[in-house]
Amino acid sequence: MGKQMCVRECQSYPGRCKSVNYNRVHLSCDLNTDSATDKPEAILDREGSTYIEILTSVNNSVCGDIQCSSRKKCVVTKSGPSCIFQGCNMPRIKNAKFNGGQLMSWESMQCETGYNYITSLTCTETGLDKNATDFRCYKEEDGWILIYRGQSGGNDSDYLSFISNGTSDETNENVNDEYCTSITKSPLCTTNYRTSLICRWQSLGNFKVNVSLYKNGTKVAEVVFNGTGTSQVSWFSPSKILSSSWSDVTPNQTYNYFSLEGDVDAGQWRNFQIWKSYGGCPIDIFWMSSSYAEPGKLCPREQTSTKQYFYCPETTQCKFDQGAHEVADVMTVSIKMT
Repeated sequence: MGKQMCVRECQSYPGRCKSVNYNRVHLSCDLNTDSATDKPEAILDREGSTYIEILTSVNNSVCGDIQCSSRKKCVVTKSGPSCIFQGCNMPRIKNAKFNGGQLMSWESMQCETGYNYITSLTCTETGLDKNATDFRCYKEEDGWILIYRGQSGGNDSDYLSFISNGTSDETNENVNDEYCTSITKSPLCTTNYRTSLICRWQSLGNFKVNVSLYKNGTKVAEVVFNGTGTSQVSWFSPSKILSSSWSDVTPNQTYNYFSLEGDVDAGQWRNFQIWKSYGGCPIDIFWMSSSYAEPGKLCPREQTSTKQYFYCPETTQCKFDQGAHEVADVMTVSIKMT
């Protein structure tokens, strides 16, 4: 297009478009929602490009006296000027802004505060740039995206819940995120929280994985792993350890169990198990475990027929059944893209 066509295109978005960059080489036009007056620090000289500011002190709209809202474009037809919505109608997306509303052309979907996305979604002049169901909002804190959460009580295996492909609680409106993504145990969350990112594990690229335990809303233990090039289960391995709140949980340590599935038998299981040695319950040495045991199974402290999160409260290993351990109430698994 020509320079004046570029200016008129900007003027057709009164109130939204404040300036243009016209590329004299490629005959292309950038529409800007800011001007040099608004952001003088953003101005850079680019060879072959002309900057033009659209005056706002007078009515420059190509619609003349017709006032279009900020979400509409002025279009002149043979029958005269009209204000037409330029954008995309959005479906309902959990924890997203514009949830079930309208997204303007060249606007991108955003998540509510405390949530973030991995796959972007933008409204173009020809519609959404990808399927709207690809856009999802995940609970995030300090760059860590929550992909799994469990809490003590019940009898649901964390291992089986974690590998349960198809579960997508980030889209499930029946799951209340206020309680089911919290680091505090809540009776209002009755299920393990799992996102579909676990199903996409091997397509996530380069990332780290954080397993954390919380007691009364305070983090009491964590292990960070390198998730790059791993599977849904192989990341939980000594060879992938990057750091730990326990100084002796290292790639060179000797373990009898370091496994996501852990020690499993009828009426008992220890998932997310990091264990040094078995020698009989009084002298077993461990770091952490998501444990469940019926009466007569495993060690006496585990025989409650409910899930418990056992951990060593100090910075090194401890004996499991001599009162040295403590019990957390929430376990989370989070990832951070690197």
